[in-house]
Amino acid sequence: MKQSKRLIMILLTGLWAGIAQAGGDVVVSDAWIREAPPGASALAGYITLHNKGDKARTLVGASSPAFGNAMLHRTVMEDGMAKMVHQMKIAIPAGGKLTFKPNDYHIMLMKPKHTLKAGDKVEVTLEFKNGESLTVTHVVRAGKGGTGNMKSMDHGSMNHGDM
Repeated sequence: MKQSKRLIMILLTGLWAGIAQAGGDVVVSDAWIREAPPGASALAGYITLHNKGDKARTLVGASSPAFGNAMLHRTVMEDGMAKMVHQMKIAIPAGGKLTFKPNDYHIMLMKPKHTLKAGDKVEVTLEFKNGESLTVTHVVRAGKGGTGNMKSMDHGSMNHGDM
């Protein structure tokens, strides 16, 4: 009986640790990455962040073992041309939600380590200003949408300000 209680306590402790590391009040839904042609140097990841807490939360970074680099970006239109602007931080309002979607906020996933196909799953870790992190499984989806053509984007004018 003592061994059973001990096993239950160990399991509950492990479960609690997983919850504590899950970004606190932030819950993520609809995590996906747009499939790109073989040889593409960058892909875009999308998510919806729900802040269930009573304080704003700030997303400050992302990483993934499937990519050489990941950055937070936002697509903006300037003089009729779509430009990607690097975001040093993105606020998620208390009790609110923020959706990363084509032609808006996205996670720019650069230097893929292998070609991803529709149906593949990729882990992306979101990093918050308070030091917490949340690892989210993204599903790769087929299809275009958004700008559809990364060549039309101006990658050279990234503003590294605190937008």
